[in-house]
Amino acid sequence: RGKVRNLTSYGAFVELEEGIDGMVHVSDMSWTRKINHPSEMVKKADEIDAIVLDVDPEQQRISLGMKQLTNDPWDEIDTHFKIGDLVTGSVSKITSYGAFVELKEGIDGLVHISQISEERIEKVKDVLNSGDEIKARVIKIDRDERRIGLSIKAAEYDDSQLAAETAAFDNLGSGKNTGMTGMSSPYSWEAKTAMSIIDAALAKKKQAGEE
Repeated sequence: RGKVRNLTSYGAFVELEEGIDGMVHVSDMSWTRKINHPSEMVKKADEIDAIVLDVDPEQQRISLGMKQLTNDPWDEIDTHFKIGDLVTGSVSKITSYGAFVELKEGIDGLVHISQISEERIEKVKDVLNSGDEIKARVIKIDRDERRIGLSIKAAEYDDSQLAAETAAFDNLGSGKNTGMTGMSSPYSWEAKTAMSIIDAALAKKKQAGEE
């Protein structure tokens, strides 16, 4: 346990004893949140608990970790969420392409703009606001990206409609007929999500034509 002495863009310096500081890097503050600045988690003079990750005598540097005090919830994600689960959560962030929703265990899910309503949505903020409580269906669990895909409109889907959505996501995940295998762009997950909506729509249209 120590007191936060100073914040930088990359971490928080913690006074462990008089004259001895350790540093918690932003990447070691949370398992589930992307921390852009340590002030999102701690403030100066806070008393915090942390684990010593590394001691470098030559550099006189002590590396600390806050998230290591708990287990990574993604290690047991299957016990928390499954495809098709109906979940509730609070909107934590609005973006141009969708809304992030905080679920249990601090895990965030993404509702792509195309998954908000059957009607066309021009701007996410016209429909959702930070702090809104929403009900949605889990339609994708991406362990590599550590993201959960959610659909508000699918909350009312029947089994066949839900199956079409999840099948589209599964095809994208394996790179089938998408040309997206190996994508590493920070926006790749959102791009895959958008493409899955198109695939699902085509699947539904084809199914309707066969009936």
